Amino acid sequence: MLMSPPTLLSNRAAMSAPASRSVERPASGNGPLLYSDEHLCAPRPARLRGHVPRIVGDLLGAANAHERRSLLRGMLHAIGFEWLGYGTTSSQPGCAVPLSFFTSYAHPDWVHRYFSRRHYELDTRHRELPSSSVPLIWETDDLTAAHAGPDPGGRHRRFLEDLGACGIRSGLMFRLASPTQPSEHTVISLMSGVANRRWITEGVAGRALMLGLCVHDYLSRHTRAPAASLAARSDMSATQLCILEHLRQGRSDKEIAYLLNLSSHAVDYHMRQLRRRFAVRNRVQLVNAATQAQMLESGFGGV
Repeated sequence: MLMSPPTLLSNRAAMSAPASRSVERPASGNGPLLYSDEHLCAPRPARLRGHVPRIVGDLLGAANAHERRSLLRGMLHAIGFEWLGYGTTSSQPGCAVPLSFFTSYAHPDWVHRYFSRRHYELDTRHRELPSSSVPLIWETDDLTAAHAGPDPGGRHRRFLEDLGACGIRSGLMFRLASPTQPSEHTVISLMSGVANRRWITEGVAGRALMLGLCVHDYLSRHTRAPAASLAARSDMSATQLCILEHLRQGRSDKEIAYLLNLSSHAVDYHMRQLRRRFAVRNRVQLVNAATQAQMLESGFGGV
């Protein structure tokens, strides 16, 4: 059922809502890893080497996660936006598969609807994003036009209704390529309750890009997740770690057995153990879960 759009005051209240304190992944094992500012470990500003942008320094200098959210919220409002989404995706035929998502600056209700209802599978903005960091500026009417035509199961209608119910009506989105994985990107999205995109001028877009890039700098270079978030990988054998890496590279079980000098039965055993460890049901979900864990470990893409 379509909800009445919330007021600007309630939108801003939603932005400041406390984030969950546990790193989450949907029970199906087939959704993105959700994490928040409370999970991050950051160095003290005095220990930083070299120059950092002022915004990054301010985020690192904040006393706690609540102060960082308030600081970032003020920066967003100064430009005219209300929420900022930050996540990593893997490009696959026809859609962008979400790997991880940082929840602290996003609209919490929209995050829940977007991932639990798999709206990303039909979100045309991901297909329209330029390959470089050139931003895509959009409004609700653009998405309505893009979703015109047959709508099996009413999924497009639900996507647009959920967007309206959360009071999100325009925004700016851009993506950055991964330095290590050609098929992976970081996607940064700034959103507003303003009903059209004419207000997003060249000057506004430039400030939005600067803020988004500073958030990316803060999350990807200066913070890490606590070691507890890596428990799924922490006590794996060398053989299992090698199998995961070969899986990420798209190799078959037969190829893995040959390269590691293992029997097919041994590979099958390790695959079953890995699926149980990551609480997933199939090979695709295991690859996604392993990718997410590696991203947490390496610090790429926001943790």
